[in-house]
Amino acid sequence: MSRSTHRPSLLVIVALVVAGCFDAAAPSVAPTPTRAPEPTPTVTTYELGTSVWYAGLVVTVERAVAVLDARGGSVTVEASLRNEGSEEPTSIGGPVRLVIDGEAFEPTRETVIPEVALGSTAGTTIEFDVVGHRSADAAAIVIGREDEHQPRIPFGPEGGEVAAFEPVRLEISGNGTAGQLRIRLREAELRWDLPDWAQQASASTAILTVVYDATYVGSFAGGFPFTAENVALKLADGVWVRPRPDGRSQSIELIGAGKTKKDLRSRFEIPADHTGKIELIAIDGSKRRYLAFDLPG
Repeated sequence: MSRSTHRPSLLVIVALVVAGCFDAAAPSVAPTPTRAPEPTPTVTTYELGTSVWYAGLVVTVERAVAVLDARGGSVTVEASLRNEGSEEPTSIGGPVRLVIDGEAFEPTRETVIPEVALGSTAGTTIEFDVVGHRSADAAAIVIGREDEHQPRIPFGPEGGEVAAFEPVRLEISGNGTAGQLRIRLREAELRWDLPDWAQQASASTAILTVVYDATYVGSFAGGFPFTAENVALKLADGVWVRPRPDGRSQSIELIGAGKTKKDLRSRFEIPADHTGKIELIAIDGSKRRYLAFDLPG
């Protein structure tokens, strides 16, 4: 009688205790956090179509595409290279950088800039990874080392001025005779590279090539041996400059009696900031003749 009376109460108590244990062990469900949206990059295309001259190459940047957000992103540059000077296949020998507000970025490791044969053109795509810039409006492509003439192609006005270093052809004239050597000026070319050497000139130097005809007005049957000893350049400050002694910068000819050799060339290194009057000197022994012309500012 006693057992049957108290057993239901005991079962109820056990059930309540077990239920309480399950309730205590049940984990609480934390609210799901709201994820911040990823920044949406802005895609900007810069149509450039700008050419610059570097170490015998004409480098034309057709366009640049920037995919950037607040953290940075990528800039892709489409360009072409034309070899107008070096007989050997050549590529850009100096660095190519993307500069934004004074900060420089190197091409990615996957970027390959091709070599180009003389007279040929090759296309290339140059990739840059950019950090910390949301816009490329102030960007520019800068080619070469700091101690060289550095071509610059800005994406827009905020990127600065174009520095193309395009060769300048000069129409010059004049003739004169020193002893038995007569020189007639034809033209000149001012540039900032040595195309046949695939080299860019130093920032302090310009390259001036003078083209002329040379006539031996004497009668000696053995002719006149014309070399670098027969020409020089006189700068405005009176300094004489001889042709570059590199084996390619001076015409060497044996000129027959009464004969003329046309389109001879002398190539000189002059100060990069030289403007105004300059003189080619014809030299025959102690005899000299000065033929003046002007360099543009």
